[in-house]
Amino acid sequence: MVAAPYGSRLCAGQRVLPLRGGGTWQRFIDLDETWLVPVPPAVDDLLAARGYINPLTAMLMLKRWPVAGKHLVLTAASSSCASLLGQWALAMGARSVSGIIRSPQHRARLEQVGIYPILDTDRALMEKVSQHSDLVFDAVGGELANTLLSVLPGSSTLISYGLLSGRPLTQTSGSATVRKFHLREALPTLSVAAWRAAFDEIWQRLPTTSQPPAQRIALNDWREAIAAAGQPGRGGKILLDFTAG
Repeated sequence: MVAAPYGSRLCAGQRVLPLRGGGTWQRFIDLDETWLVPVPPAVDDLLAARGYINPLTAMLMLKRWPVAGKHLVLTAASSSCASLLGQWALAMGARSVSGIIRSPQHRARLEQVGIYPILDTDRALMEKVSQHSDLVFDAVGGELANTLLSVLPGSSTLISYGLLSGRPLTQTSGSATVRKFHLREALPTLSVAAWRAAFDEIWQRLPTTSQPPAQRIALNDWREAIAAAGQPGRGGKILLDFTAG
């Protein structure tokens, strides 16, 4: 922050996430302080820059569908959001978390954080694990989601929060409950208190959560950033540094 009104809960010089307003990519922006998110001293800039979309999506879903004592399945398990879901679910008392992946290169990373990896080509294992799951967090949709739905128990719930396959989920068989989650639709119903409480917990958990390292690239080198973002197998996020040009 470079300026704050008299009586504000925040002060000039304090680091914040400038959310819930347009133009948040700008160097300077005038925002309602109600939705500004203070960044604790223990959270560095690189971590704070990754503290919004995926962490908030994961946190709100875990609050809406409690995981304590339950068996979970994640699709696109190597993605940033699924990784947060899996690690935080285990910390919140989930009995097990299994993650479906396309490439074996992600197997070791998932195992290190307690997530049981399943290749999407191993349909028999995928179906066996799904038959005993309580919650599925699906970011893929299409054929994979439909396959899971066909074997999930009736007591299970599949939460659809993405369509990486580009194809919709069509529940043609199975009796599991299907729910949809989209952060854009969840935000208007979120109270100020719930918004702040979610970030309080995110800041507590994020520093000890395993994530691929981020790559910081100066704004003037934006072409390099675009090229880096398109590299196959890229792990961490690409961050544009506005302070470096």
